[in-house]
Amino acid sequence: MRIKADKTVGYVLLAVGLGLIIFPVCSMFNVFTGSAAPPAIFEMNSITIPLPSGEGMSPTEVEVVSGAGISLIVNMVLWFILMVFVMTAGGKIGGLGVKLIRDIKVEVKRED
Repeated sequence: MRIKADKTVGYVLLAVGLGLIIFPVCSMFNVFTGSAAPPAIFEMNSITIPLPSGEGMSPTEVEVVSGAGISLIVNMVLWFILMVFVMTAGGKIGGLGVKLIRDIKVEVKRED
């Protein structure tokens, strides 16, 4: 009876582990192909450089990198790190499930 319960728990853990691997892969694919946006965790400001101007003119600023671009890159990197963590956890959980499913065979050799 215990063996059947161990195998059932093993199959459940394997299914959960596979789900925790498949979901992040699909999510990262959608984010990196542009069909979905990563969660907005950080909102960065644009990087600007003040340019000197002539007499009587107000100084102007030139935008080097937009804040939206920086925010997108940072949020994509953080999303990637989180998804790799979730996939690693899914691999560990699936591995535990496989260990529970696998039959354990013990051979005892007698020396006479």
